[in-house]
Amino acid sequence: MNATAEQLKTMYLDDTTAELEAQLASFEATIKEMRSYGRAWALDSRQMRVAEHNSSYIRAELRRRKTGDSRVQSSQVGEAVYRDVK
Repeated sequence: MNATAEQLKTMYLDDTTAELEAQLASFEATIKEMRSYGRAWALDSRQMRVAEHNSSYIRAELRRRKTGDSRVQSSQVGEAVYRDVK
């Protein structure tokens, strides 16, 4: 997540808060569906990575609209998944 508050404002200028919340719900549903297939598969899925990336931007924009702060909080990042790589 590297967008500044001004970049977020520009990215989501034409979207209402309700629209952003609906998009976020859609991305979260995609993430949940991907995880149901299995963690290893979900981690390698481009669709999963895009959904996680976009949901983090939307969460940051919603936070910016509510508080003026666009930093990503650890509670917004989601569950950490670790893999052993040999």
